[in-house]
Amino acid sequence: MLIVIQYIQIGETMAEKLNVLTLDVETTHKTKESGGTTALPYFGNTLVSIGYKWLGEDEVGYDFISHSDNRAFVEDGWFETMQDTLSSADVIVGQNFKFDLTWLRACGFTYNRHVYDTMVAEYILAKAKRWSLSLDSLAKRYGVTQKEKDLVAPYLKDGKTFYDIPYEIVEEYGIADVLATEEVAVKQLEAFGTTFGELFNDISTDTKAFA
Repeated sequence: MLIVIQYIQIGETMAEKLNVLTLDVETTHKTKESGGTTALPYFGNTLVSIGYKWLGEDEVGYDFISHSDNRAFVEDGWFETMQDTLSSADVIVGQNFKFDLTWLRACGFTYNRHVYDTMVAEYILAKAKRWSLSLDSLAKRYGVTQKEKDLVAPYLKDGKTFYDIPYEIVEEYGIADVLATEEVAVKQLEAFGTTFGELFNDISTDTKAFA
């Protein structure tokens, strides 16, 4: 798989080459002794799946790390391939990305480059307006890809987690999350009047690829 390079037009010159990866994870969740639920890795939860997409490519990669249906598991060597993907990114785009980044690090992955968080960006764009920062709300606000809530809501209401929900449904749900997050980020940059290249102007100009 080759990384698609996004060329950022600055003035009249093609000034930068940027590898922008959008990423989203799904996990189990557990009930805390203090009440409520948590999906953080410190409470015995499990990473179920990772969805990811390079800006400029049509394909969304979707990998299952753990699931009740064993057919969904990743193959040997997946960890190294995923780490190569992360290492090839100049910017990772995510919604409430501190959650996803916490999971990546808990699983042993490393990432030390730039992050663009659509939730944080929307907080800035809101300028103290009290509107929702959820991905569903942002997708509706910007008129981009919207996921079908009903895909997983009945299962979650029944006490199941993404580990138990049929993996075809989890995949459809997760891919919609990835697409919405990327599309929201592009719309937000338009609202800011900037580009990824202008925000992160110290990137390498080397073209990268991974197999």
